[in-house]
Amino acid sequence: MFDKKHAPQLAIFAVFVALLIAAAVLCGVYADICFDNVWTFVVTAIAFLVLAVAIFMFLIFNDGLFFSSTAMTGVFCTALAVLPIVGLIVTLFEVASGTDALISSIVLLVLGVAFLVYLIVKALIVDLFQPIALNTLNMIMLIAGCVFMLVAALVAILTKAYVLSTVISATLVLTMLAGTAWAKSQKYGKFHNIEGGPYLLFEGKTDGYSAYRIPSLIVMDKDILNEKCGTHFKDNVLLALVEGRKNSAHDVGVVDMLGKFSLDGGKTWGEQKIIFTFGNEVGKYGNPTVVLDKDTGLLNIVHMSATKATGFNYSTFNIRGKIKDDLTFEWEEPINISLPKDPSIKRGAADGVRADTLMVGPGKAVQIKSGKYDGRIIAPASNNGSSFVIYSDDHGLTWKRSEVAGSGNECEAAVLDNGEVVMVVRDGAGCCNYHPRQFQKLSYSKDGGETWYIKEKFTTLRTPICMASLYNAGGKLLLSYPDSFHTRVNLSVGETTDGETWTSRLIYGGAAGYSCMDGDKEGNVYVLAEIGKVNYSDAIGFAKIDLK
Repeated sequence: MFDKKHAPQLAIFAVFVALLIAAAVLCGVYADICFDNVWTFVVTAIAFLVLAVAIFMFLIFNDGLFFSSTAMTGVFCTALAVLPIVGLIVTLFEVASGTDALISSIVLLVLGVAFLVYLIVKALIVDLFQPIALNTLNMIMLIAGCVFMLVAALVAILTKAYVLSTVISATLVLTMLAGTAWAKSQKYGKFHNIEGGPYLLFEGKTDGYSAYRIPSLIVMDKDILNEKCGTHFKDNVLLALVEGRKNSAHDVGVVDMLGKFSLDGGKTWGEQKIIFTFGNEVGKYGNPTVVLDKDTGLLNIVHMSATKATGFNYSTFNIRGKIKDDLTFEWEEPINISLPKDPSIKRGAADGVRADTLMVGPGKAVQIKSGKYDGRIIAPASNNGSSFVIYSDDHGLTWKRSEVAGSGNECEAAVLDNGEVVMVVRDGAGCCNYHPRQFQKLSYSKDGGETWYIKEKFTTLRTPICMASLYNAGGKLLLSYPDSFHTRVNLSVGETTDGETWTSRLIYGGAAGYSCMDGDKEGNVYVLAEIGKVNYSDAIGFAKIDLK
């Protein structure tokens, strides 16, 4: 959990604890003066300590989100430490002057309760506050610390230590305001190692959608499109697909598949288009996993869809479409490639995924373009904790399932220059659980994805348990990922030429989640990624990566 770089935060926290202990000792010395019941002091001390530890955990787990973690530690510790000490002075003054602060203590207690309820409902129920939600222990500690503070304030009122109650509630409200002010004032981070741009293609709370998630990027070769589809494109067609989530950032709700096109290498983008939708019905088109068939010119979008009426019991489809010059598609009938449904399975996870769900991607699929398996389309997939691929040798009409590549889910693949298939697999550990050290892992296949001679090879690239993307850029294997053990932050691209030694470059400094890379035969490489000010679901950004 702790690295050497966290030493300044730890030092500030140690000073804060020392100040807290000093204040507690003084309170203990004057306990018979300040309040009649010593348990008021005990409850107050425990409440302060729990809240302080929770805040410190938040600062460490989410290092990289702040303009300065050390400064933020100082801000929160100041809010926590100054008021108790001042409160002791005020309490002693109350004893000397006979002041009665009952009304102010009750008002601030009610305000603290209302503020806490609002934050819980807004952050965890209405819309996810991802940094906290990604660590269950931290979330519980923060809520528990706030509740303990309110209990301490109530105990102080019952023991007639009104000023002390006022100070406790004021401390809690000030701390929550400090966190809210930070969240409201936080700006987007900086992009690094890119050429031109960057571009915020989709930004939350715009165009009728609360949030955009799950990026899928494909560069469609103009030569293939013009030859196979009869189009007249002068440049490659870039298509950025996302899930448009109307109600919130949650995985289920009214979720459409949306797209934007670029005809100039990502310099400019067209208007947002609805690709697939259930209208206003509660339902989802999700996990877009795309590939352009070089032999037919058809775009294959492997995806999952479900509605509330079906209990969000996902079916998995491949739909093939022919693009036209006006950037619309002639879609064929969807091909259902779902696993057999098990009627004994009644409920899925929070995102609706069940043990009989064929979960694909997300991101992109790949096609082998030479050798024994020339033309094979490979879509990474998972089911019930196991990763594998589904593959088609007839241009996406029928599909077969490979052997298990390992544990995990949310996979993406690339084809190496020697014809091998390599797949990055998200670890199966829960992203909300504490996971101090997890690394990106790869699986390798020599037979077009049918079997895996290396099932789980760990790299030196960190992961906070998050989907990552692979792309073979002319012999350089690239992997885009959030570079952190603790939370989704700092979008980076790892690079290797031998599969053993990795270097990494920072692309976006700030909240960052899922990503998808693709490129063209001219050597251009692009990335579409979830980025944000505070939450990685704030926006979807696009950038051209500088590989020099």
